[in-house]
Amino acid sequence: MSSDGEDDDVEMLDSVNEDPTVGCAPACPAPVSRGKKNKLRSQVWEFFKLVKYKDGTKKGVCKACNVGYKYESQKGGTSAMKRHKCPNRQSMDVGKMILSANNGQLSTRVRKVDQMKLRDLFSALLIARNVPFALVEWKEFRDICTYLNEDAKLISRNTGKSDVVKKHKAQKEIIRNRLKLAPGRICLTSDMWTSVTTTGYISLTAHYLDQDWVLQKKLLNLCPLPPPHTGEHLSTKLFAMIEDWGIEDKSRLVAKKIFLNDGKFFHVRYCAHILALIVKEGLKKIDPAVIKIRASVKSLKKSQVRKQKFLDIVNTLGMSGIKRGIRQDVKTRWNSTYLMLDSCILYKPVFSHSKLVDSDYEDCPTDEEWEQIEVVTKFLKVFHDLTKIFSGSKYPTSNLYFERICQVQVLLKKESRNDIEFIRNMVKEMQAKFDSYWKELSPILAMAVVLDPRSKMNFVKFTYSKLYPEVRELEREVNEVRSNMTTLFNEYYTLSSSRASNSCATQNLGIKNGGNSAAEEGSDFFQEHVATQESGGDVLIDLSELDEYLGESYRGCLNSPLDILNYWKNHEQRFPEKKIWMRTMGLLKKMY
Repeated sequence: MSSDGEDDDVEMLDSVNEDPTVGCAPACPAPVSRGKKNKLRSQVWEFFKLVKYKDGTKKGVCKACNVGYKYESQKGGTSAMKRHKCPNRQSMDVGKMILSANNGQLSTRVRKVDQMKLRDLFSALLIARNVPFALVEWKEFRDICTYLNEDAKLISRNTGKSDVVKKHKAQKEIIRNRLKLAPGRICLTSDMWTSVTTTGYISLTAHYLDQDWVLQKKLLNLCPLPPPHTGEHLSTKLFAMIEDWGIEDKSRLVAKKIFLNDGKFFHVRYCAHILALIVKEGLKKIDPAVIKIRASVKSLKKSQVRKQKFLDIVNTLGMSGIKRGIRQDVKTRWNSTYLMLDSCILYKPVFSHSKLVDSDYEDCPTDEEWEQIEVVTKFLKVFHDLTKIFSGSKYPTSNLYFERICQVQVLLKKESRNDIEFIRNMVKEMQAKFDSYWKELSPILAMAVVLDPRSKMNFVKFTYSKLYPEVRELEREVNEVRSNMTTLFNEYYTLSSSRASNSCATQNLGIKNGGNSAAEEGSDFFQEHVATQESGGDVLIDLSELDEYLGESYRGCLNSPLDILNYWKNHEQRFPEKKIWMRTMGLLKKMY
């Protein structure tokens, strides 16, 4: 018996080169149909085809050299075919080729094609590579699939589209269930824009902490938004998307009439966007210089001849060691403008020399404009670094807001007294834009920094002392933060204790997750605060959980990065009420 369970008493034809049609009627033999009863299971049929003749005999014919072996389905038998040494293939016999294909493992069946798995792979390809649905109908694609396995059933573009829709619905249901299992609140981010074809679009993103204290981010919707783009229309559209995901209760919107503190802390502005508006206001003061730099870079990017001349000058001036290239900006993104200016400063001598040797180059900034660009670029670096921190998506940012925005406010106050007149004028415009959004710092995000064990109320006091030199004003701001925290803590605990305690009871400790340690060790502003601190917290009596947390000292190094989510995961059993509060408030989620 052969290893695949079939008899091997099959008569071998007389000649190795014998045509399988010898001794048969002139008509060509017909391949045997492969119904369920006649299914060929042995892997030998990858190398042979079964041919049936008019006299009723069957033969296995080598697909490469056309040599045939007698085959009787009742008796079975494929061993003779396995011993066949094909002159048109490798020097080994077919049996060894089968073993080689299976890494030396014996197999008794031809590998089946899982049609549903194949369709799933097709849909995954269509989604991941953003290719057209017509891909599955391309002749070349079908030829590849057939070559790999002729039993593969190919699909039409409509079937591919249907499979993609089904996969989307299945994934949507998975995400919907995960959102329902989120033990705390869900922070929603929305943005809208208009395409070059004037079509309006709106997006909805959810940020939340899962049961393992891992920050999650899910893009829930990205869909067209027909006009009018009024507040009422936007509200209707957003609430419809929220209801579709079944998180209207977690969002606790006005319609549910359970806004905490009358919704005073519900809306938080997108900080990176406000920073962009502030910087754009300041850049208007050096618009002529920026326009010249932009035109210079654009001409280099568009003309290969001019680009080569520029590189020749770089070599002539001995600046070929500079490995940094020149960036081209996008007008709507101020940070790209900053990167363009910063990169061009390195090549200032090259631009100046180009003006001398190229009479057609008319966009070179003057010496005075170069001086303005250098001063402004150095000044804007703070804003660029803040934007990068606020735009992080793999760590919480809400506890970083207070420190960084206060840093901006202190910087603007300082630069408003700068000796350079155009800097003073620029800062004046930026300060006006700052005050229109952040004259009063967000109380909810001031509370978020208190939940950073390195900061607590001491840092709030330090920060407000920089902004409000008068003691009375300073005490008023600090007391307001403390009062709001106590009020919200009690209110959240009353609303959410039963629900949150059930969902958070099985947490594990000591597992590190993504925190905000990637957001550097803290600004110079924070380092100044650290230098003024002594070990120990606020001295308090009659301690509640909140008071206990605020009063205890931080045991780690204040200068060291902290995975804040991991910190609270490890301390949630010590502060069970605050655990509920933090999970429900979502203070350590994304800041938008």
